[in-house]
Amino acid sequence: MRRDVTITARIETDLSDRLNRLAVMQGRSKSWVVGAAIKSYLDAELAFVEAVEDGLADLRQGRTVPHDEVVTRFRSRFGSGA
Repeated sequence: MRRDVTITARIETDLSDRLNRLAVMQGRSKSWVVGAAIKSYLDAELAFVEAVEDGLADLRQGRTVPHDEVVTRFRSRFGSGA
């Protein structure tokens, strides 16, 4: 079951004006636009942080590839001019 929570944030006037403009253009409420923006930001940031954590775990476990091997693989796949 979905439960909405109210939050309060102080934003600059320019950002508020842009938020209002987008909400009107999309025929949505400002709350909907803010919720969509937060969701998009959190999805991207969490994916990035989780990928970094996975990489660090691989590093701790010794699952690495030497730089020269990465370069060789890259060049064989994309060419030396890439």
